[in-house]
Amino acid sequence: MLAQLFWTYIKVGTFTLGGGYAMIPLIQREIVDNRHWLDEEEFMNMIALSQAVPGIIAVNSAIMVGYQLGKKYQHNPYLFAFTAALGAVLPSFLIILAIAMFFSEIKHNPTIEAVFKGVRPAVVALITATVIRMAVNVFRHKP
Repeated sequence: MLAQLFWTYIKVGTFTLGGGYAMIPLIQREIVDNRHWLDEEEFMNMIALSQAVPGIIAVNSAIMVGYQLGKKYQHNPYLFAFTAALGAVLPSFLIILAIAMFFSEIKHNPTIEAVFKGVRPAVVALITATVIRMAVNVFRHKP
């Protein structure tokens, strides 16, 4: 279970660009749809709490999911929370480290500039899709 949690958040951290809000659809698909670790309402509450406390939404959500799973399966919830948080931040750390090591040599490459320009609209689209999906869920579950 611990390894599944780690690899789930490694995947989330590796395959999403644009920060926490762009990660929400992938987190939801992995945590709610694929793994069934949380239901839709628990997920929405987790996102609301992750936004309310200081820090990165992906890390906050990882800590909350890890802690809940640790309690649910009667293991050390702090170990689960740490493992999920490590999985969420490790890919970004390694990617930024690699970019920092080589960026000064490649920053004027036209292909690299085009990639960075192409990522911007994709990030905006991911954030917009997240806002729409969350709004639909909020109004659907409104008492």
